[in-house]
Amino acid sequence: MTQYLDTTKPFPYCPGCGHPLVLRALDEALRAAALPPDQVAIVTDIGCVGLADPLFPALHTVHTLHGRSVAIASGIRRAGTAKPIVLIGDGGAGIGLLHLVHAAQTDADVAVIVHNNLVYGMTGGQHSVLTPCGLKTTTTPEGCPIPPLDLGAVLIGAGAGFFARTVAPGKELVPLLADALRHPGFACLEVYVLCPTFATSKGGVTGKDLQDLPATEGFRLGVLRSEPRRAVALASVGSRATSSDEEEPPIVPDPSLGHLDRLVQVVAAGRAGERVQSAAMLAASAAAAAGLHVAVRTDNPVTQGTGFSLAELTISPDPILYAGPTVPDIVLATAVEGARELEGRGLLRAGAARRLVFDSEVPSPDGVAVERRDLRKRFGPKNATLAAVIAEASAAGWWDARAWDAAVGRLPESRRAETQALLVKATS
Repeated sequence: MTQYLDTTKPFPYCPGCGHPLVLRALDEALRAAALPPDQVAIVTDIGCVGLADPLFPALHTVHTLHGRSVAIASGIRRAGTAKPIVLIGDGGAGIGLLHLVHAAQTDADVAVIVHNNLVYGMTGGQHSVLTPCGLKTTTTPEGCPIPPLDLGAVLIGAGAGFFARTVAPGKELVPLLADALRHPGFACLEVYVLCPTFATSKGGVTGKDLQDLPATEGFRLGVLRSEPRRAVALASVGSRATSSDEEEPPIVPDPSLGHLDRLVQVVAAGRAGERVQSAAMLAASAAAAAGLHVAVRTDNPVTQGTGFSLAELTISPDPILYAGPTVPDIVLATAVEGARELEGRGLLRAGAARRLVFDSEVPSPDGVAVERRDLRKRFGPKNATLAAVIAEASAAGWWDARAWDAAVGRLPESRRAETQALLVKATS
């Protein structure tokens, strides 16, 4: 029988913490459901429960931003076949409440396990939206004056097909976890667990108190709702428009088009609004069409329309196990703002990159060799980065020109002719 939870490792939790009770019960529920390990994705949030990732070595695991785990899990489910199981605390549930609500509204096929330990356990015992009224915390030393949010009422009101509430330890924990995993669509199980470090030492909550707490707050235990939902029609992944002319065709890899024999990393930086990131994505589409493995990471300031824009493109004939740049093969700077960002990241120092390629209008950094290209004047600011990437890929022979054609074919109709003309110009 498959062992999902690695019980040979010590749990990274305080003595008396309730999180291990839920993790052991989840392991039991997974084994009872006999879900193939490669078809399960554990998605965790920031917080104590997020330390569970390495305890499930047989499963896909994704550690996310605080409050964003449900949104990411919903995307995982829509993009593939793995069943996401979200493990969050009361902090993640509160900060990410709208993501929970939206997942319930759209009936996203994810199972959410909320570990309600009454406080923010990792960051110092502050109160959360689920903290019981009157509980003493580090931020409410006289007792929390705000009644706790009824998570069940909120999510059922948003259309959740399954919601249940229980306490750990408890004999209903495993059956309810199994019910949540089996439910077709959005399912949420709220589990009251003990935080001995803060809820007990600061708030005085004992194990007996925890068992009685939901009823004290007026919250029912057990299954509050379990019924199938009418399917919610959502646009297909990757579709950007409603007309058939604008639909993005799938990439059909043709390995005969790819000629790359090693991993290549390109970092491109320019000005916000000048298609730096879309240039990387088009090159990624061409690489995928050539049967190559590809990863893209992007960055820009929160201001979006001003400042720098940056993209890291990794291409390889083999699976990419690490997408971050170490010593990039090529660093492109197509605007002053991009060069400043590259300098701040230490990528313009001697030896930080194998080659530096700068637009002719961008000042050179001191003490390093730079190759000059007349990109902005010849191709225009919005095509400078793409032209540079096209020229580099063509000169190095990473893939056949037909891979570029396949990538261009996935663009909106309004951009295809312009991009096709750019391909010809950049390779001439």
